[in-house]
Amino acid sequence: MAKDKIAEILSDLTPAVKRELLDGLVKSLLSELIETEKKELLQKIVSGGRENRQMIDMVEH
Repeated sequence: MAKDKIAEILSDLTPAVKRELLDGLVKSLLSELIETEKKELLQKIVSGGRENRQMIDMVEH
């Protein structure tokens, strides 16, 4: 049920607001990691498998 509510809220946002939200979330999540963890996570996302490709595709839309 919470997933549906989040999806509904996100669908109402403009692409610019979605980018700003994503940027804030990523910065917040990365701030708690040490440098090597940040590099590993970002490398995994960039080079990643199917799930990461789906995330990249979602962000592009």
